[in-house]
Amino acid sequence: MHLKLIYNPAAGRGRARRRVREVEEYLRSRGARVDCEPSTGPDDLVRIAAESSRGGIYDRVVICGGDGTLNLAIREFDLAKGTLALIPSGSGDDFARVAGIPREVRGACDVALGDRIREVDVALANDIRYLGVAGLGFDSEVADFANRHVKFLRGSAVYLYAILRVLPRFTPRRVRMRTESGTRDERIMFAAVGNTRQYGGGIRITPDASIDDGLLDLCLVRETSRVQLLKTLPRAYTGAHVKSPFVETGRGRAFSFDAERPMAVYADGEPLTRTPVSFALAEQKLRIAVP
Repeated sequence: MHLKLIYNPAAGRGRARRRVREVEEYLRSRGARVDCEPSTGPDDLVRIAAESSRGGIYDRVVICGGDGTLNLAIREFDLAKGTLALIPSGSGDDFARVAGIPREVRGACDVALGDRIREVDVALANDIRYLGVAGLGFDSEVADFANRHVKFLRGSAVYLYAILRVLPRFTPRRVRMRTESGTRDERIMFAAVGNTRQYGGGIRITPDASIDDGLLDLCLVRETSRVQLLKTLPRAYTGAHVKSPFVETGRGRAFSFDAERPMAVYADGEPLTRTPVSFALAEQKLRIAVP
């Protein structure tokens, strides 16, 4: 099997860079031919993954990194021709957890070399792809703070710390929301549109989402007090937050949001776009190696 191994040296606070040699050596010990290439930045990672998927040279494009690296890798990935594999090496690795891909190197490598391929949905925010959960409002402000300021924590601790720092200064946002059932105005704390059930290292924000059901799941947190929001957020680790009276859930093929002031939209820990934003599913699915 001929593999292209791509890694982001910064993923997981340098975790991907430290383990890529072990990954490469193990894959070769199992008989694979491996071409390994680091990315020099986000645009470079998008380019490498796109070129590797469409050329017909590689049997699998193997991504060594976290959710953010995976997000960049699929931006222009050839869904018709390419097959992807993932070696989880990030801070949260939420997509790997949902897909059942081991976080241990040899287990993940065995999956990458295995015969089982699953076709999973690819979500879109203003036609920009993502695999996990996209958010706007408090959600995206937390992601932005985590990206820019949190350098000394990993996993869910990153997002917990960012939540506590952003919450005191956050105010609700007025949005116009369109769903398949109509249009309405709301004042919200945040909205999350999930292709998978979780983000942030295990926060089950859209707990009933499935990666291959052809639908997106919505979690809308309407205006409430900061205290109530803070009390509710820990319940999201089990999905119990959906029982709160100010939390609304939904499911559909498309959602859109506009706002009085432009709002950033983040997905998988990466900045995607700004409002107005339309969420949908790509026509083609992603082929990915799974256990």
